[in-house]
This record gives sequence, C-alpha cells and structure tokens, in this order.
Amino acid sequence: MLMALNRERKLKEKQWMSQNKLDDVLEEALGYVTRVGDATSQLLNVAVLFGDNANESISGRSHRLKGKSKGWRWLNASIDYVFDENHCERAYVNDVARAQRTVEEANQ
Repeated sequence: MLMALNRERKLKEKQWMSQNKLDDVLEEALGYVTRVGDATSQLLNVAVLFGDNANESISGRSHRLKGKSKGWRWLNASIDYVFDENHCERAYVNDVARAQRTVEEANQ
C-alpha cells in the first residue's frame, strides 16, 4: 500500500513538473509572438503609414496622435476594439519605455 502511494506521489510530481515546463514554453512562445507582432507593427508604421520613427508601433502612434485628427482617433478606437480597451495607450507606454531603455543603455 505504501509503495502504491509513493508511486502515485511521484507521478503527481512529474505531472506538476511537466505542467511547469509547458507553462515556461508557452510563456517563451508568447513573448516571441509579441516581439514579432511589435516589429511588424513598427515596420508597417514606417513603410505603409510613412512614420518617421522606426521604433514606434502603429498602436502607440495612433494613441499619441488621436487628438490631432479624426483619422488617428478612428484608428485608435478601431485597434482598441479589435485587441482590447486601452491597447493603444499601453502600446504607447511600452514604446516610450523601450526608447528610454535604449537611451539608458547607450549612456552606460
């Protein structure tokens, strides 16, 4: 009986460890997909929307410029609708934070 309980405990430990590994792999994959999406957005911002900042995403730019024209306001609302509320604001904050990290690294 004791051996059966011990085997069951070991099996549960292996399953738990496997779940942790799966979570790690999924987190890595999500991070990769997010970075590729970010890079694609930055490319489209420059190549299609003729942006002058190669490090700014479309979402961040639409948040920054939403008060300047109806077009940017519409794009901001559309992107927020498709992804989620405040997506563009978070993208803008991330764009600014990424720029600050780049400047800090350059000054070290």
